[in-house]
Amino acid sequence: MKAIRRPRATHRTGPWPGSVARAEDLFAGCVRECAGFLSRLTGPATAPGEHRLIVAAGELVRERAAVEPCRDRSFTALLRAGDAAIAAGQVRLARRLADAAVALGSRSSHAWLLRGRALAADGRALEASDAYRRHRALAEPGTPERTPLALAPEPLTVDGLREWLAGRTVCVVGGGEAVAASGLGPRIDGYDLVMRLDSYQPHAPGTGERTDLHAVAHTSGGPGWRRPAEVRLVFGARAEAWAEAVSLRLVPGAQTHLGDRSLSHPVSDPALLGEPRWATDPSTGFSLVRLLDHLDVNPTIDVVGLAVPGQLRPEEHHWLRAHTRRHHGLVSALR
Repeated sequence: MKAIRRPRATHRTGPWPGSVARAEDLFAGCVRECAGFLSRLTGPATAPGEHRLIVAAGELVRERAAVEPCRDRSFTALLRAGDAAIAAGQVRLARRLADAAVALGSRSSHAWLLRGRALAADGRALEASDAYRRHRALAEPGTPERTPLALAPEPLTVDGLREWLAGRTVCVVGGGEAVAASGLGPRIDGYDLVMRLDSYQPHAPGTGERTDLHAVAHTSGGPGWRRPAEVRLVFGARAEAWAEAVSLRLVPGAQTHLGDRSLSHPVSDPALLGEPRWATDPSTGFSLVRLLDHLDVNPTIDVVGLAVPGQLRPEEHHWLRAHTRRHHGLVSALR
């Protein structure tokens, strides 16, 4: 009788769900997908991120072609290839690799993060949010997988923000040592609405204590996300990056209202200002001030500290100076 040929054993250093054969099938499918991508290339890499994807795909193929493939190294290579596929705009390949990563490592926070990014890049925001929550629960032991509904913020549209702002005096407070040492705290807290930016550092005598609205760039990873505010606006032009920041960095219960996608990039959004002449990602301070100026529903819009050199980009600083009606010390009045 002819001996039965058994599948070659592969080196492993940790527990994997499912059978060895199932894992091998998943890895084999990923290798075929990467090999297919490589075979379709007809010349040198030209698209942004394409060279990185070529290297990452080649790494995965090479690792699985080893005499004794290591599953841990293979899994890491799989994650890198998926991340590179997203950066290169190869959404279908990214989805395939992310699905395999989750099937191979359902308890891996990195796998769920990759799946969230791939789904967001594919425009599947709700599914992406669920993947991000799973990533967060695994990355931070003890964190509930789903945010309690009582702590979830209410979405705020452009019309809702306009209504919330209407008829109220506004102060936008910048950062820096000059503001902290200004002694303007009591005056700042006297406005109807106090608005702060990114990773602001409160210093009551100079900056005041209240925060009614917090505007933050999706790239900011500082403590501002944790500080309580009635309204939080997250700025970011790319839908998938904005969704990732909202899902991963938003602290449950730290805000009552969250600006929705319609408020994520007001300066360049054709539905709002539609001004593409500014930088791709305008500074947070400029985005907020430009939005307030555009909505034009506040009797007073004062800006504290943003006219100080270095707080805004040069072209943004020029716009602020051109639209300032009165200027006194650190305070610039737009209304």
